[in-house]
Amino acid sequence: MMRWRSIAAAAFVGVLLLMVLPGVQVSFGAAEPLTIGAAAPLTGPRALLGRNYRQGVDLAVEEINESGGVLGRPLRVVFEDDQGDNPLAAINAVSRLMNVHKVPLMLGPHYSVAQLATQKTYCQAKVISITGASGVPVTAQGCPYVFRVRASDAIVAPALARYVKENLKFTKVAILYVNDDFGRAGAEAASRALAAVGLRPVAVEAINAGDKDFTAVLSKMVREGAESVITWIHDIEAGLVLRQARELNLKLRFAGTTSLSEPSFIALAGDAAEGVISANDFVPTVPTEAVKTFVRRYTVRYKMLPEIWASAYYDATWLAAKVIESAKGTDPDKIREAFLRLRYSGVLGDYRFRPNGDGNHQIHIVEVRRGMAEWVATIKF
Repeated sequence: MMRWRSIAAAAFVGVLLLMVLPGVQVSFGAAEPLTIGAAAPLTGPRALLGRNYRQGVDLAVEEINESGGVLGRPLRVVFEDDQGDNPLAAINAVSRLMNVHKVPLMLGPHYSVAQLATQKTYCQAKVISITGASGVPVTAQGCPYVFRVRASDAIVAPALARYVKENLKFTKVAILYVNDDFGRAGAEAASRALAAVGLRPVAVEAINAGDKDFTAVLSKMVREGAESVITWIHDIEAGLVLRQARELNLKLRFAGTTSLSEPSFIALAGDAAEGVISANDFVPTVPTEAVKTFVRRYTVRYKMLPEIWASAYYDATWLAAKVIESAKGTDPDKIREAFLRLRYSGVLGDYRFRPNGDGNHQIHIVEVRRGMAEWVATIKF
């Protein structure tokens, strides 16, 4: 009898180990996968960022399924290509996710211009979007089905303005923004935030996504008296701006949004990135246990360091699993209720969602040093 009890106990322990040990596959039997969608830039100039996005999602899906899935079913994510900041491609991607794949919830679109181009469609259809789009207008449209994992630019702008005045002693400041929904709203937020700390921009200039030559706009800002620049632009354009400022021997100091600490920006800007300040939701050097654990797992899995796209959509995937589990299904209104009562500590921070969909209320100040994005401080709101 004792022998059989020992065997039974060993079998029970074995089952528990299968359920909890990382890397161990859980059998779901005949359970159908629970499918959600993702709109991401899989092709085009933003495809490298889309790769990082997908890697973050895939890692989260592996972990979720290893821990038992969602409602006893394996989680599956289907991707459609929104090409990042291409509104037409985003509309097509979201349409396919809704009408072909019939997903109840999607990750993305990420770019604010893509979010605003698709919001009316998915909101009317009551499809949930979990996005990393930081533009102020994203959660200001009255859509009850959009939830944001990154800090709003309404938080980023005052944090950045306060830091550049108090710590960097910026005085003669210009604003350089990309002429899209993200950039225009960011420039307005930056202007207000600078005014709040007693600074008035000496110039406010726009560029277009995809531009390659910025010598004219840089020279104009210098003629207007700028000694420093706050940027609200994308990573590729930001890298070219910094390189060209260095080539023109302009003594401008730069600070800006997430783009100024992205690996793609640092690689493109080269030595010109040294000393640049940015506000970012994530860099691998943030000294929290959640970040250290995520960086370790991601690095083992992909043999590279994660960045904001990977971390944001890793968190977004886990949030999707949490709210569907809490809602006991995929009813969109029950999922919304689950978001509003959720308290979850992720890689980007401690999430608590407001009725407008904003869930992250902190931002990190980051400096590029010796080709690496180094954490400097965390500002919480």
